[in-house]
Amino acid sequence: MQKLRVMLPLFLMLAACGQSEADKAKNAAEMKEIRFQRVAKESVTAVLKDPRSAEFRNQRGFCGEVNSKNSFGGYVGFKRFIAPSKELVVFEKDDRMTPSEFEQAWTKFCL
Repeated sequence: MQKLRVMLPLFLMLAACGQSEADKAKNAAEMKEIRFQRVAKESVTAVLKDPRSAEFRNQRGFCGEVNSKNSFGGYVGFKRFIAPSKELVVFEKDDRMTPSEFEQAWTKFCL
């Protein structure tokens, strides 16, 4: 078991050395996407009435759709969101942006 702990990092390093530049770029892009999605989920759940009930779908970067429970305990249906930070979370049809402004932002940043 001790040998495995020593050898495993060595094998991982050797495997990483064998990656092509294209593979490294692909892996970096995938990690960036994962970080963006995590930030968005954390930002969105921070403003929900019942964060534990949040269901996410169609997430891409800082954008996606979320369904969660309201104050009465019922799900409200999936709503699109743009959430690049905890200070800036915008939902479709909320009063912070007009519908046309939201559509413009969605088209620019989410598609």
